[in-house]
Amino acid sequence: MTADLAAGFCGEPSVEAFLRKVEQGIYPGPKREPGSLPKWHRRKLEHTIARRHGLRFEIPNLVEDASELI
Repeated sequence: MTADLAAGFCGEPSVEAFLRKVEQGIYPGPKREPGSLPKWHRRKLEHTIARRHGLRFEIPNLVEDASELI
């Protein structure tokens, strides 16, 4: 998701506040690809939010390569 969606998802009051917390290491950084806006993965943000609130949250193995789905 883009920074504006990620900020809202995390309950931050603004994109700027969210990006400051990314820089501070509170939230994970985005994936960056040439010609595309930076994007955050929802499950990684969920894990971070759960950890900050003392909740257990396990991230399943995320398949990045579609060939592994065949």
